[in-house]
Amino acid sequence: MIYTILFSLLLFSCNTPEQYNVTGVIKEIDSNNKKVLIDHDEIPGFMMSMVMYFNIHKSVNINSLTINDSVSFDLIINNKNSYTLNYKKLGTSKKTIITDNFWNEDNDLQYLLKEPGDLIDDCTFLNLESKEIKLSEIVSDFTVISFIFSRCPMPNMCPAAIIKNQYLANHFKNSNINFLLISFDHIFDTPQVIKNVYGSLNNNNLIFLSSYKHLNDIFTLTQQAGVAFWGVEENNIGHSMRTIVIDKNLKLLRTFDGIDWKPSDAKNEIENLFKVYR
Repeated sequence: MIYTILFSLLLFSCNTPEQYNVTGVIKEIDSNNKKVLIDHDEIPGFMMSMVMYFNIHKSVNINSLTINDSVSFDLIINNKNSYTLNYKKLGTSKKTIITDNFWNEDNDLQYLLKEPGDLIDDCTFLNLESKEIKLSEIVSDFTVISFIFSRCPMPNMCPAAIIKNQYLANHFKNSNINFLLISFDHIFDTPQVIKNVYGSLNNNNLIFLSSYKHLNDIFTLTQQAGVAFWGVEENNIGHSMRTIVIDKNLKLLRTFDGIDWKPSDAKNEIENLFKVYR
């Protein structure tokens, strides 16, 4: 099927798990979902230094981990998922994450989180031909927006978001709905970079956009959508994940949070939106 293509393009189609030893500092612990947010060092040959969530293997006692622990661990990557195990405490760090939320002023209404029923601002980005394009020029009856960056190597994060959007775009190819994948890496992900990586996937209703030199636009949209990202300037990227659905008037209708939402559930909800709003 169409959504299986991306794994081969991004080198995640191999059935043999890959293993990497990683060092980093634990910044958050999500015991309920067995995840930890880790500010990790570069993984040579695989990933630049980033701040990201890692899945914890069931064999790991998550209660043995503490925020600001400096740790080493093994990262296991297979073709559809990843997990970590074999944690060893190396020490304690006082390093803090500096986020890009400097625009969060009480009187900065432009950057306030939007709730369902609120209007999203009409932000401007670049298409793969480096042409400026506004959201209002792309939206159809409904528009689904997800946020990615091209250097994200974890199969259950940005690549998974792209595959989910591929599946949905293929299912709704005969409906008046667009699926936007916008990179928040406003420094590295130029239109040409996005085109080189994803150009073969870009089509009539699956659209990749760059935020290159459109810093205020990507800050505005991500903040209004409830998506956080940081470390772009420091080349140490971390981010949360959320997908939003808006209508032709840029009104926020629905959100799909995190990395675990199922495309089949999203398909059903979008089909219900078509029924309700027609």
